[in-house]
Amino acid sequence: MKTRIGLAVLALLAAGCSESENMSTPEAPVNAKAIRIGHSVQGTTRAAVIEGSDVTATVLMCDGNTADWTGFTPTYKNDIQSGTLNDRANVSTASFKAGTDATVTLNPTLYYVHENTSSSTKSHLVAVAPDGNLAASGTIVTMKTIDGQQDVMYAAAVDAGSESAPENSINLAFNHLTTQLSFAMKLTAAATGTGEWSGKSISLKSISIQNVQLPQTVDAADGTVSWTDATSALSIPGISNPVVSTTPAGVGSSVMIKGGNSVKVDVTMTVGGADLTFTNVTIKNGNDDLITETAKAHLITLDVKEPETASDAATVTATATVTPWKEGAAGSADLD
Repeated sequence: MKTRIGLAVLALLAAGCSESENMSTPEAPVNAKAIRIGHSVQGTTRAAVIEGSDVTATVLMCDGNTADWTGFTPTYKNDIQSGTLNDRANVSTASFKAGTDATVTLNPTLYYVHENTSSSTKSHLVAVAPDGNLAASGTIVTMKTIDGQQDVMYAAAVDAGSESAPENSINLAFNHLTTQLSFAMKLTAAATGTGEWSGKSISLKSISIQNVQLPQTVDAADGTVSWTDATSALSIPGISNPVVSTTPAGVGSSVMIKGGNSVKVDVTMTVGGADLTFTNVTIKNGNDDLITETAKAHLITLDVKEPETASDAATVTATATVTPWKEGAAGSADLD
């Protein structure tokens, strides 16, 4: 899938925020001007999003001549009494369907500063997708799910104008913060046509990427990402023992991880009912190691080569046994 998908102006429907308190019923007309957003998004928030797929984002707002997020404290609801806006929300959750064309709506509605007469105080917006959880103070957005399938994006601050001079075209330009990896498999049969796997079923059991780092928080103030430690492996989801043939075919779901690194994988095949494991396989780009790039998609094709069979040599076969555990001496301790 292309990493950067140009989407038309998006329709954002009412949606819940990371906390249930952000849910609200439609608000009555108030004596303040609502911020209207019509924007295009450079990307999507899921690996396999197509037109009509649902996407969510957390939108933050601050006021002033410039976007200053110092001391930001989230407010999730508008305080409206008898049509008067007493206090404004500065966090909203946006839901939209990719590929649609409509004016953006937010839940809750975000309003410009209103000071009896039309105000000239500017408002500024940033956004993180997918929508996450905000702490009691600050601009750190924590991902709800950390599984490698989230297309985490950031839209830098935009000037929304003021109540007296609102911007007519507010564009939140989301940029990808990860690299995307997709996998394909193919079989190269033995040149002689009588390889070791001749007549056997050949399928893929699993692919695991070593030392993966995933996005766990995004600072909405500047787009800084904190990543998980590079100590764990990530299994490619969606693999269900597909048959491997000589024609390359995509396998599993795409994953999105920290870019800028080389890639090593462990692969397990099932040949004739027996598992064969290939470990510490370094992915190459020609003769060099593949180095992933942020905001780019990489298709990795794994070519499994069938071993030749030597017609004049005997093969080595073996069986395996595991020695049962034997009970050792017992121990005890007094906790005084």
